[in-house]
Amino acid sequence: MDQVSNSFQIKYNEYKQILEEMQNKIIELGHDKDEHEIVLETLNSSESGRKCYRMVGGALVESDVKTTVPILQTKKDKLTVTISSMKAELIKTAQEFEKWKKDNKIQVVTQ
Repeated sequence: MDQVSNSFQIKYNEYKQILEEMQNKIIELGHDKDEHEIVLETLNSSESGRKCYRMVGGALVESDVKTTVPILQTKKDKLTVTISSMKAELIKTAQEFEKWKKDNKIQVVTQ
């Protein structure tokens, strides 16, 4: 019986860790998206020929506003799609976790 309860505890901890990691990643990507929006707002109010710089894989690259805005917009759109799909995956995993807890009659005991 002790081995069974131990395996339940391990599975419970795995679910909790997965859910926490997914939430943290969604928050991190949300911050990245917000930063892209701020930069896009600033660049959209600038002249299209103005020089600007952006990080590409750790290297600072000189460009102009006209070529940088579409790149940033595409990245922001991809971040939005990724966040949406990760939220859906988070909900699915949370529902799986709740079903698992219900099926195995798991009750959380706080100390």
